[in-house]
Parts: sequence; structure tokens; C-alpha cells
Amino acid sequence: MREILEQVIQIQPVLHAAGTLSAPALRAIAAHAAGRTVLHSAETGCGASTLLLSHLSQNHTAFALDIGGSVSSVRNSPLLRPGIVQFVEGPSQRTLPQFRFEAKLQLVLIDGPHAYPFPDLEYYHLYPHLDTGALLVIDDIHIPSIHNLFEFLRGDAMFRLETVVRTTALFSRTESPTLDPYGDSWEQQGYNRRTLWRYDWRSRFGKILPHAFREAVRHPLRRRSLVSILAPKAGHHVAAYGEVTGTADVPIDAYLWLLVHRKDVSGWWPQGGGPVPVYNGAWKIEVKYGDSRDAGRPFDIAAAVVPFAVHEHWLRWAEGVSKTGEYPPVQLPSGTSLISISYRTVRRS
Repeated sequence: MREILEQVIQIQPVLHAAGTLSAPALRAIAAHAAGRTVLHSAETGCGASTLLLSHLSQNHTAFALDIGGSVSSVRNSPLLRPGIVQFVEGPSQRTLPQFRFEAKLQLVLIDGPHAYPFPDLEYYHLYPHLDTGALLVIDDIHIPSIHNLFEFLRGDAMFRLETVVRTTALFSRTESPTLDPYGDSWEQQGYNRRTLWRYDWRSRFGKILPHAFREAVRHPLRRRSLVSILAPKAGHHVAAYGEVTGTADVPIDAYLWLLVHRKDVSGWWPQGGGPVPVYNGAWKIEVKYGDSRDAGRPFDIAAAVVPFAVHEHWLRWAEGVSKTGEYPPVQLPSGTSLISISYRTVRRS
């Protein structure tokens, strides 16, 4: 194999007029492939790499255009191992989506068209076929459109960067599950672990502020005095059932609802089976703080003044509860769907 490698490297500069892999990159591919059994391989582009891969693989597919005599030169080279390489000629943008791979690939080289989004398109049609432990080679990572793919692969759990040789990167396919090519689990990808601060600073900043403070900053006039909770006091211990009291100034066509949830549980549970009556600016209602399994847990209380649409939605929820006996949680509204709100955190005894 070493002799073939050196012969490929020697003929590489005069093989064709199109660009080709560097000699150090060819040596790196040969070295990393030596520790693998390459039954099936594929590449986009064609050249010295194709000659080398015809000796490293038992079945190789090259998706390429005959640019600068690349395909014809390789076909006619005495260094091409006969009967190994299948040439799929034409733009990879068209040929790859139409091709049907019949086996997993143990080695893939992406070195086709470099304009965006074509490297990503090639990756999309090749990555689902990579075997665990497969070698994935990306060439010309100095070009921004390909460097983006390189950075994505560096952060993805499906790949481990083995080495970078000049402008060629070699990755190994890990045992991490393959991303569904027809799904959209973007948040599970390492590259997407953090959103871009310059666009997302408002939501990031909001997450580090207490909820009540965020609400006050958003709507300082509306939320300051329309509703308040007087009892129980913040941090007090409460029993399974208890009375909550407060004051409210509820506008016409608006309604006061009292909701409770355990602090670490998503969703809220309306209390009292309907809106809370307000008499002379005061209100009170008995609430339930979970069940016996929730002892010692912190609970949030929310007194929310909402418009008719939200009120009607929660009324239908209450009707469903009375019919089915099931208590699915609801979500607190935001924006114009929430007129005013007050919070209190207590702990169940």
C-alpha cells in the first residue's frame, strides 16, 4: 500500500487541471483508513483521491463532473484498481439525491462543488449512510462555505475530529444516534447549543431575571396595582388546602383567576372552578396545593387578570374537568392576553 500511495502522490500534480488533495492529506487518509475495514466508500469529486481510494476500499463510488479531465484521467490511469470504482457523472447536486446506497459507508470524502449550499447538500445526502467508526474527510476548509460545515461537524456529537492536515479535516463517526434526516431536532445539535447573543440577548437577559420583575418591566403601568396577593405571605408554610386573599381592580370585560403550580412543574392549575369574585376591591378563594407526594415542595400562586378570550378558554377547561375528572395543566398567557398578574411563592408543609 505504501508503494501505491507514493505513486499516487507522484502523479497527483499532473493528473488533471482541476484542484486536488495535498500530498500530506492523501497520506493522512491512507493512515487513518489503514485501521478500518472499508467495504464501501464514496466521494464527491474525482482525482488522486479516487486512485488512492480504489486501493483502500473494496467498493468505491465517485460522484463527479469531468472538469479539467478529472474523470477521464482517473479512468485511464494505470494506478486505478480495476473493478472497484463506480463513476456517477454529473452535478452532485442532482446525482446524489437520486442515488440509492445499498450498504453503509466506512469512508466518505466531500470535495465536490464548493459554493454554498452545495457542500451542505452533499453532507445531507451522505451522513445517514455513514457506518459507526467511518472516516469522514472534508477538503478545502479554508473556504468559508466549507469552513461552516467544518465548524458544525466539530460541535456535533455524531463526529470526533481526528486531525486537520493543511486544508483537509478528518473526522470519525461516533456511536451517537444518527440525526433523523427528515426531522428537526436542531436543539440537540452541538452547533446549535447556544443561540447568537446579538440576536437573542433580550430572551437570554430575561431568563436571568425573576419572573415578577420581568413582568413589571414589560408593563409597568398595567401590572403595578390591578391585582395583589395579601395572604399567605411569601415563604410561608401552607397545608394541603388553604385560603388565598388579595385585592384587585378588575376592568370591565376582564376576569380574575387564581392559579397554582408546583414550582418545578410546567403548567398551572386554575382554582375554584371559575373566576374569583371581587367585592369592594377584595377577594378570597380556597386553593389546593397538590397532594401528599408534594409535601415540602415550593408552590407558586398566580392571581391573573385576563380578557374574555382567556376567561372563556379556562371556563371550558373547568367544564372538561367536571365531566372527565382529569386535570390537565394550562399555560399562563402573555402579551395582550394578560392584563395584570401577581405572584406569591409558598412551601407546602
